[in-house]
Amino acid sequence: MAENDQRFSAETAVKPGEQTKGDNSSLIPSVEGALPPRTGYLRVNWYKRTGKYRPFPTSCAAGCALIAVSLFSLGLVLCGAKHTTSGILAGLFLFSSGLVQIITGIWAIVDNNVWGSTFLLCYGAFFMSLGSIISDLFGVVSSYESTSDFDNAFGLYLISWLVFTFFMWIATIKSTLPLFALMTFLWVFFLLYAIAVFGNHSGCKTAAGIFCFLSSACAFYGMYDGLHSKASAYLPSPEGKWTRMPGSTNAPTDESRVEII
Repeated sequence: MAENDQRFSAETAVKPGEQTKGDNSSLIPSVEGALPPRTGYLRVNWYKRTGKYRPFPTSCAAGCALIAVSLFSLGLVLCGAKHTTSGILAGLFLFSSGLVQIITGIWAIVDNNVWGSTFLLCYGAFFMSLGSIISDLFGVVSSYESTSDFDNAFGLYLISWLVFTFFMWIATIKSTLPLFALMTFLWVFFLLYAIAVFGNHSGCKTAAGIFCFLSSACAFYGMYDGLHSKASAYLPSPEGKWTRMPGSTNAPTDESRVEII
């Protein structure tokens, strides 16, 4: 029975042969055998469960957990909680949200998850690079003669990730509401953080910390959605259409899903 439960098996994207032409000439997969996007699987397109042939779980719940913990901690530091500096986050960025998250991204490739693997791999690389900057592992900070020179370079670094996050964000317009909110908050975080670094604005830095904290809340929801089902929790994530964006409202009904008995 476990192979029929879409929460405990790997899902792959719907094959092109199983898609039909819909309104506005957009490709919409057939409802039969296909499921809409889920936040906990970091999928922005419809997918088909294939646990019958590949009975291993998805890595996206672990990836969501790692990025949630990192964003949670970084948000508190940027907000000035307990006047803590960011040096304590170096190990977290290098290993948890760096090394381990990249491993989860590689596993998402095996799961044929394009958006999820891009999300986990690229932001894993971001946190690993940020950890190396904070720890001055490669002498990045000490290579600049003044703080203003470093801030200008670090601001350009953040702007590049701002552009990347924008393209990741617009790819979630037809996915789920929590995933769309995650990328929206993350994009605003990079925007405010870049402004704070360039202009040395403490207010923008605090605001960036708040949006970083909000992003972590959405990532924690993604972890919850990936781990909890009717078979394993008293409070599973809701299946209602309000959790999905308008582009994914043509979802199969809940009766089409099979749960472990």
